[in-house]
Amino acid sequence: MEKRRSVKEQKYTNKGITLIALVITIVVLIIIAGVTIGSLTSDKGIIKEARTAKELAEKASLEEQVEMAIIKAEQKHRDPGIDDVIAELKNEEIISNEDQVDKETGAIRTDLGYEITGKLDDYIGKVSTGDGSDNTTGGNNTTGDGSTGDGSGSITPPTTADTTPFVPEGAQKVEGNLDTGFIMTDSNGNEWVWIEVPKSIYTNTEYNEGTAPENSEDYLKIEAVMKKYVGDTYGPSQYYSDGFYSAAQHGFASSIDYTKWKNSMLKSVYEHGGFYIGKYEAGTETARYNESNVLTDVVIKRDMYPYNFVTPSQAQEKSKELATGGKTSSLMFGIQRGLVSKYIEVKAGKTEAEMKADGNTWGNFADANFLLTRGRCTINPSAQNSWEDAKGATKTGGTSILLTTGASDRNSVLGIYDYGGNVEEWTLERHYISGVKTYCVAQGGIYSGWTNTTVASVRSQVIFRNAYETTRSSASIGFRPALW
Repeated sequence: MEKRRSVKEQKYTNKGITLIALVITIVVLIIIAGVTIGSLTSDKGIIKEARTAKELAEKASLEEQVEMAIIKAEQKHRDPGIDDVIAELKNEEIISNEDQVDKETGAIRTDLGYEITGKLDDYIGKVSTGDGSDNTTGGNNTTGDGSTGDGSGSITPPTTADTTPFVPEGAQKVEGNLDTGFIMTDSNGNEWVWIEVPKSIYTNTEYNEGTAPENSEDYLKIEAVMKKYVGDTYGPSQYYSDGFYSAAQHGFASSIDYTKWKNSMLKSVYEHGGFYIGKYEAGTETARYNESNVLTDVVIKRDMYPYNFVTPSQAQEKSKELATGGKTSSLMFGIQRGLVSKYIEVKAGKTEAEMKADGNTWGNFADANFLLTRGRCTINPSAQNSWEDAKGATKTGGTSILLTTGASDRNSVLGIYDYGGNVEEWTLERHYISGVKTYCVAQGGIYSGWTNTTVASVRSQVIFRNAYETTRSSASIGFRPALW
């Protein structure tokens, strides 16, 4: 029979087993702790992974907030620039100041310390103050021509040695570039396109005949160089000139007043290397059906009814109402119309044939075929309630329809709509032959004309006979102001 162990023996034996177990347990716990700490603190540890997941979630949330800010900028502004988006980023408290956005790369450094890239690629280089927002594109509060801005910051237009576009005081924004069309929206929301007249033409012996203008007030020489530059195709001729013949012509009291007005234009164009014209034909929110209609406010905006049924003097008075930011608005002089045609030829590559003999590819004519992008149209401008929705319709050859402003993107060149043809446009030019009736002059193609007879650079002479001098108007004659 097995010998029973004493209590003492059992005591020492149990204690020895407990110590070994304890040591083993401690060792195991140390190993487990090491593994656990390692899994928590290593590069692939739980804490690191949790922190990374948190950062990724925060960054993803910020990216969504940036996208929402961009959407809000798009909703507030028809064509927002990078400053418009920056303003929304500040409003959404994604950034505290505009220095947190690199305008050259579009990178955003958020207040939480994250860098977000790739979201502003479409806005890099787009200059805008954002329709009254507090953004700026430069470090001072002046516009491109040195005049003060509207208090919301400065707008800096693109410039070259040949042209330095001015920006009127209070302008809302600028967009585009000098190669494809530079557009300025003024304080009233009217849109203007810059027409470059290179400063270098005045020192070019091909145009100055060996003698350059002495300064910006050498008006006769400046005009002579301009005429030589535009050439016979677009410029004045023996019988067409920018001259005065009566107060009924355009409302000028005398030849002195007319000449002062023209000289102010020549001086500005010489100094700035260009001038603005309406992006669209002059328009009105209320359709006009005859000359008895009340003269409503004039605008230069898309989807407006053409401002027709006006005499040359009425057109000049309405044009003057569009003056903005200390600048002058007026009907174009004949030489200006020629400069616009030359600008389109040089920048857009329009051939002389397209400008003079066949405008079928970019004007609204009776024999033209094209898609109507937006707006309204009518086949009978003199009939009330005759305007119909045009969006998505196709204008077919053989039909004469008058369009609202900017109705077809096909009829746009360098940001200028309907220059090729829709309504003729009154100018300050005259047609005169000694001993023969004198004419006021409208230029451009008309919706009821055919492309081989009435196009952009061909003048349409409207005969003024005595009493008709101040009352002549038509559904097919409107106007397009200039700004200098």
